[in-house]
Amino acid sequence: MISGRQWKALPLTRPAAGLLGAVLMVALGVMTPEQAYRAVDYDTLVLLLGMMLISAHLYLAGFFEWAADKILAFAKTPQQLLLYLIVASGILSAFLVNDTVCLVLTPLVVAVIVREKLSLLPYLLALATGANIGSVTTLVGNPQNMIIGHLSQIAFLRFSASLLPAAATGLVIDYAILSISFCKVLGAAIIHRDEAPLHSLDRKLAAITGAVLTLVFLGFMLGSNLAWTALAGGTLLMMLVRRDTRETLKLVDWHLLVFFAALFVVVEGLNSTGLPDQIYRRLQGVFGAGSTTQAWNLT
Repeated sequence: MISGRQWKALPLTRPAAGLLGAVLMVALGVMTPEQAYRAVDYDTLVLLLGMMLISAHLYLAGFFEWAADKILAFAKTPQQLLLYLIVASGILSAFLVNDTVCLVLTPLVVAVIVREKLSLLPYLLALATGANIGSVTTLVGNPQNMIIGHLSQIAFLRFSASLLPAAATGLVIDYAILSISFCKVLGAAIIHRDEAPLHSLDRKLAAITGAVLTLVFLGFMLGSNLAWTALAGGTLLMMLVRRDTRETLKLVDWHLLVFFAALFVVVEGLNSTGLPDQIYRRLQGVFGAGSTTQAWNLT
């Protein structure tokens, strides 16, 4: 149902399909309501909420529009624009969660590309792939990393030190593949640099948000609880900026939070059947004995 959300016969969004699955787990007796509540990984949801609140303040400051203007100003050719977009989306995703970066930057990228009369496909692929690759760098880059961090208790800096080379290499490969795949399209295009109004940046709000984000990441590095450090940062921002908090809370992706909460219940229902354990036991020998062999085979 989640995969078939485009079907006209079943017009459910991902959160709605996830909720239906969670309800069916309880309604069909797979889990009790108490077991469903315990299945939800609240640390992951709180961490997502905290990072979304911080990203929302950057959005209100006009940071993402300002960043898009800067990328276009620095890019001299379509190839350079592709490179800068991959790098920018990768770096931002490492700090601000890839879902948020894709949701916020996509309309801006479309507006810039249409204005410059360039091909949309390579740049939208650059945004999507760059954000996903860059997000692996930190424990707060994407929801999957958040779950890994919570369950494994890997230190924030150790995780980033291990994954930074992989992310950097991935971004280089990403640019190479896209630039080669779209070499004719990019080679024939020209950036016209039509005069367009530049977006203004609320420097005070951006500075406050940047300072709080720095404090949050300092807390991460010192080993503080990821979820509550992020939520503390988001709450502190709402106190400091003195704006209508309803404006900020509207920018939180509540659909994603509901979807993940429901998905935790569905996954736990599947785990309770014992099927994943049986599959793992049958495949365990394939992964090998040594940690290096296991890592390569799992990959």
